[in-house]
Formats: sequence, C-alpha cells, structure tokens
Amino acid sequence: MSLFRADLHVHTDASPDGRSPLAAIARAARRAGLDAVAVTDHDLCTPVPETLEGVLLIPGCEVSTAAGHVTGLFLERPLDLAALGRLPPPEEAAAAIRAAGGLAVLAHPYHRPGAAPERFTFPLDGIEAVNARACFKVPDANRRAAALAGQRGLPQAGGSDAHDAAEVGNAFTELEAEALTLPALRAALAAGRSRAVKRRDTPRLRKGLSQWTKALRAGGVRRVAVAAAYVVYCGVLDICAAARRKG
Repeated sequence: MSLFRADLHVHTDASPDGRSPLAAIARAARRAGLDAVAVTDHDLCTPVPETLEGVLLIPGCEVSTAAGHVTGLFLERPLDLAALGRLPPPEEAAAAIRAAGGLAVLAHPYHRPGAAPERFTFPLDGIEAVNARACFKVPDANRRAAALAGQRGLPQAGGSDAHDAAEVGNAFTELEAEALTLPALRAALAAGRSRAVKRRDTPRLRKGLSQWTKALRAGGVRRVAVAAAYVVYCGVLDICAAARRKG
C-alpha cells in the first residue's frame, strides 16, 4: 500500500462560476504535490483524459439536490442529468451516481447556517469532512461534517472546492491505495482508507471572484454591479480576519 493525495472537489471553467481551464487545474495540482484531482463541475460531467500534466484525473460531478450538493466520484460514464431534473431528491441522485459506477459523497453539508443532520439520512458512500470553502458562513462547518461522518460510520473525504487554480490543494484526501489508478483510489475511499486534510481555508476573496465570473457570464448590469460589490466585501472580510490574527 502507498499513500496518495487527491483533491476530491475541484471545478473548472466549465462550471458557471469556475475560473480556470482544466490544464491550469492540473498544473496547480502538480505544484501542490497532489497525485490526483476529481473534476466535479456543477451539474455537469466534464470529460477528462486519464492524466494531464502528470496528474490522475478522476471523473466526477457535483449534483445539486433538494438536500444540498452530492458529488459523484469515479464515474465510469456520465450521469443522465436531464433525467434527474432540477434539484432531484438526494436518494435519486445517489442512486444515479452508483448506477454510473461512482461513489456518492455528501459535499460540505454544513456550509450554510441552519442545516440539520436530519436532511442527510439518505444512502451515501462518504462525507466531505474537510472543505476549504466551508467556513465562509459557518466557522465549525468542517468539524460538524466530520462528526456526521463518524456518526454514520462513513469514509471521510477532503476537497478544496476550488473554483480557480490558486485554490487547488487547499484541502485534499490522503488515500491508502495499492496503486495510483482510478480503481485503486476508488477502492481505498470506499473502504475508508482515507483521511481528510486541510492546508488552509480559502480566502473569501476567491469566493467573491468566482461569483463575479458567474455574474459576467450571466450578464445584466444589476447582477454584475452586485457581484462587484460582493468582491469588495469579501476582500474587506479577509483584511479584517488577517488583522484579528495579528492582534
């Protein structure tokens, strides 16, 4: 067995709010010392080669459901997202992921205030216990997610939730696997031979920039103006947070 590092939650510019192309994501993963990244664009199964820039690419998708986001990892074929419809029941999303050969992992369950564990009783193959963006609104979101994984007896995953290359590797998963292959990494996660690791919380400014990108693509003066104000707001929050740490 060997230990491999995989960022299991990454978005490319194929997502409405993604800012970096796949090649840039792969280069960033290599610089961050990662062996693999999962490409989990929003409600989209982005085609990926097996490797790029020396990094193994894991086919995936982040599915928006009525109970939040569920990532499908190690997909053997694309999901029929049209058949699932908009905000499907989470049970149906998880079943579709498994039918496509993947693992259904609950993403950042507590990143929004008010989320209760009763929302997450559907069948799962793992829980994202560390997400580098989860603390934006709920400071203890990752602690609560890890506790939920423990209560459910489910494998823990870690992912940056990167929306641009600069965020890749801010959080990742250590997997004890027989080889650096998709089947071996999948088996390691399914068996719970995993550890969620956080290097750093992503700065809030990165969230602001991804929302800015989303607004530019959608168009509309008001939408873009609101997004611009949000970028400034996120930057101010980062400055205040840095000042508190120094003080």
